[in-house]
Amino acid sequence: MKSAAFSFLLFFLSFAANGQNTQDTTIYQIADAMPFPLFRSCSPEIHPGWTKDSAKLCAENQLFVILAQNIRYPEEARTNNIQGTVVVSCIIEPNGRMSHLSLLKDIGSGCGKEALRVLNSLDSLGMRWQPGLLAGKTVRVKHALPIRFRLQESLPYYVTFEGDTIYTNPEKSADFKGGLDSLVSFIINRLDYPVSWEDSCKTGVIEMASMIQTDGTLKILNQLDFNNLGMDFQFEALRLARKSGGLWIPAEYGGKAVNTSLPLRVVFKSDAPLCASINEKFDQAMLLADEGATLLESEKADEAISKWTQALNLQPDNCEILYYRGTAYMNQNKKEEACKDYNRIKELIGITWFEDIRRLVCGF
Repeated sequence: MKSAAFSFLLFFLSFAANGQNTQDTTIYQIADAMPFPLFRSCSPEIHPGWTKDSAKLCAENQLFVILAQNIRYPEEARTNNIQGTVVVSCIIEPNGRMSHLSLLKDIGSGCGKEALRVLNSLDSLGMRWQPGLLAGKTVRVKHALPIRFRLQESLPYYVTFEGDTIYTNPEKSADFKGGLDSLVSFIINRLDYPVSWEDSCKTGVIEMASMIQTDGTLKILNQLDFNNLGMDFQFEALRLARKSGGLWIPAEYGGKAVNTSLPLRVVFKSDAPLCASINEKFDQAMLLADEGATLLESEKADEAISKWTQALNLQPDNCEILYYRGTAYMNQNKKEEACKDYNRIKELIGITWFEDIRRLVCGF
């Protein structure tokens, strides 16, 4: 069965030239140093021993990853089994921006249009290039980006860095023994609020990406503390996950038990009487956040942002809601507003779960 999953090979063909002064507007096709995209994560300054070639290779690979995350295989091309290479031509300006994007080669069915959309979006969101150099001066460089669109069979699993095989589309999903109601009851009755923090009235959500293994045990892959509750709360969330070991029914594929992943969310609210009003604000904020998500699904982005803003007035440091609103702003090309939310998340919890995108849009 064909899926919308695809891969494409990205090759960089740069053409730049000889001789230029600071006022030169010539478009060159040969240069002493070729342009390449700039990413802080690929800077030689933070990689001792790296050469410029190392940084260039890293940056090109990083661009490949970002394109893969953002290009959507056009439905018409997928339906008609259209595959091939789209070649985009552009000029890398001395200020590091792309200009004059056009198609040198298009395979049709929306593929060329999609390639242009993503490259234009990346430029408008702040992606910059190391410009071409000639005789020590920056020059305008003609650049071609061949992007290969290829439909491929979607594998039902992926392999983690640790070597675990995790099925993404099992024929039978993993389940908690007794079903959803039993899982909810288990979390409510077995989750302990840290005793030393009962009067702090801290409220919030911790989400754990978990792997349900073939023997019914649970392995935590990572953890997100959306409300910056702290280590004591994170520990209690992990302890709850461990208590659930053996209470899961593993997923199945091909009639055999397989590993699969699912998010496990826990909510911390203190039972102390003085925390009642704070708990109520938290509940109201989460209801508003859910309403915002429903509005966004109905393509009512402005109304969704309004709901998330109301929720953040009740819980200003809720990183999950900040991420929802920031992403909606980014989709509207409101970079300043998006970065305000994204950078606030970084201030609260350090490295974000979407750090590559945040750095691309907002800088280091």
